[in-house]
This record gives sequence, structure tokens and C-alpha cells, in this order.
Amino acid sequence: MPRVFIHFTFFFFIITALSGVWMRYFPFNSNTSIPYENVLHGHSHLALLGWTFLGAFVIFLSINWKKIRAKKQAIVIVVSLFITSLVMFIAFFYQGYAVFSIVMSTLHIFVEYWTAVFIYKQLKTQNDYNLHSLYIKGALVVLIISSIGPYALGFISANGLKEHAIFDMAIYFYLHFQYNGWLYLLLVGTFLMILHYKNITISQPLLKISFWIYFISLFPGYFTNVQWANIGPTGEVLAAFGSIGQWIAVVLLLYAVKGLWREVTQYFSNTTKAMLWITLFLLIIKSTMELGLIIPSLATLVYETRTVIIGYLHLTLLGFISMFILTQYLMTNLLKNSMMSKVGLIVFFIGFMLNEMLLFIQTLLDWLNLAMIPYYFHLLLIASGILLLSIVVLWVSYSEKND
Repeated sequence: MPRVFIHFTFFFFIITALSGVWMRYFPFNSNTSIPYENVLHGHSHLALLGWTFLGAFVIFLSINWKKIRAKKQAIVIVVSLFITSLVMFIAFFYQGYAVFSIVMSTLHIFVEYWTAVFIYKQLKTQNDYNLHSLYIKGALVVLIISSIGPYALGFISANGLKEHAIFDMAIYFYLHFQYNGWLYLLLVGTFLMILHYKNITISQPLLKISFWIYFISLFPGYFTNVQWANIGPTGEVLAAFGSIGQWIAVVLLLYAVKGLWREVTQYFSNTTKAMLWITLFLLIIKSTMELGLIIPSLATLVYETRTVIIGYLHLTLLGFISMFILTQYLMTNLLKNSMMSKVGLIVFFIGFMLNEMLLFIQTLLDWLNLAMIPYYFHLLLIASGILLLSIVVLWVSYSEKND
């Protein structure tokens, strides 16, 4: 597989981190020529559709590259994802949520469809009916469904309902099916695929049950994200069903992985095992937090507290998903187990933990009507700087060992 693919992903990771540092610096210098909201839109879109989307797809390509016949098509898809994501980021950065950025976001959705078709055809060509294939096909279905959100946003905006609750509900629809659906299922699928090709046996019945419980629960689970919108008793019941189902599915997945830990120890380095352990721990923390949102009053309180929303999104995208991607980079030898990569991963974890602790402790202080953490904004800026530094170290580590 062309090594430039990994450079593309790290480039997006760096730009995402840089824009994050910019936003953390904003409280100290708000008189910038580029509005904060523009940077926020660019940062969030690139994190979701640049770094994580492309990173997950590259893992799939890396595992299957020798079997892929349409290699030229795969290269064109990766380049298309890179260009559309980069131009979309620039559009959001300088224009905000306006015509050009909307056009580029829509174009990205069409490239996503192309990616989904390519992955499906690849699985079909290989006659791959293993359990990992079930997870990946489920991810493709949810990816297509998630695109309803952006289409709905255009319709809602065109009808002058941008200030209505339905606008935010469409955003949460998209986000939910992206990170709880597409990215979760795809990364679990590629993880199982790596284990399969390493001849590491895993409990098939348990994982199959986990998949179906998770997949079915994913749809009512959307209502967990929008309980603040007064969705009524039926919506609350659906939210509870979805959250409990997803939590049970995650527990089953973790139990299945626990059963093969001894085999994992034989095939992978201590660094990889540590990263995998952290990733799975963050997954259960994330799922347990979502379980708490079945309480309507708590869900409303969370929605009204910006710091906890940001903390949760970082826990999901920067924590669970990003660390899962980096773990699979290690598992597939895309990222070598060198001293520099170890340093990069440790520094990344420190920056992530500092960021999360600040956000969630400040949330608790806000709820208790207590004073703000001393030097709160300074510490957040330091945390984002540490994260940026760690990603630079990881990219240099990849470049030194592979180029």
C-alpha cells in the first residue's frame, strides 16, 4: 500500500490538532480575522471526515491490499477523500457554514458512498463471510443512513427553521450514526479481521450476538442524544432501550476479547497491548456515560453544559476512536514499535487525560456552582499543545521508520 496514505492521515491529524490549539488560544486573543465559529466548524469536520474517516479506511486497505484487484480505484478514492476533506476544511475556515462549505460537504458524502461501494465489492470479491465482514457491512449500512442528517440540515435551513430544535436534532442524527455507528462498527470489524488473519480464534457466537444487539439498539439509541427536545414517553423508552442495548453489546464484545487476551499477548508488543487495553477501557467508559443519559433530567443538564458535551466528543473521537486507529496502526505494522512511537503515544495519552480531566472537573464545578479551576484556559491550551506535540512525534516516527 502506498505509504503516502498514512502521511495523509497524519497530516489531517496535525491540522485538526493545530486548529484545536487555535481555539484554545482564542480566550487570550479574540481579535482574530477568522471567527471562532469558522475554526470550530473546520476542526470538527476535519476530525470526523478527515482524520478518523480516512484513518479507518486506510486500515481496511492495509489489511487487504494484496488481495485488492482495483488498486488504482482505491488510490483515486483516497486522493479524492484527501482533496475534498482539505478543501472542505479551508472552506469552513474562511467562509463558515455557507454555500462553498456546504457544496464540499455534499461532495464528500458522494465520495463516502463511493468508498462504501468499494469496500462492499471488496468483501464480495473475496467471498468473505467471516464475522468481521458482518461488522463492516453493518458499518456501510449505517454510513449511508448517517447522510440523511446533512440532507435534512439543508432542507431545514431552506425553510427557515435553523433556530428550531429540529436543526440540532439533525446534527445529532448525523453524529450518532457516524461515530456510534460507522466508525465503531468499521473499526471493530477491521480489528476482528486482523485477529482472523493472525489465526487468533475468538468467540463467534458471542460476537454475533453483540453485533445484532448493538446494530438494532443503534437506531432507538439516537433518541438518547435528543432527550432535551421533549421527545415524550415513547422517545424516552426508545432511548432507554437503545442505551441499555448498546451497553450490553459492548460488554459482550469486551468479554469476547478478554477470552483471547493470552493469544493477543503472543502476537503483539507490550505497547500494542497497552494501547488496546486503554482503547477498550475508554469504550466501556463512553458506553456507561451514554447509559446515564436515559435519565431525562440528566440528559437535559448535560445538553445545557457545553464543557461536558465537548468532553464527551473528545472522549469518543480523540480517545476511543483515535486510539483504536493508532492501535490498529501498530497491529498492522503501519506504525512501528519504536522508542519514538512509544514516546509519542505516551505524550498523546497524557495530553488526552489532561484535557478530559479539565473539562469534566470544570463541568462538576459548574453544576455545584463553585469557582472555576485556576488557570483553566491556560491548562486547556497546554493540553492541546501536548496533543499537537505528540502527533508530530508519531508522524516523525512513522517517517523515519518507513521512508
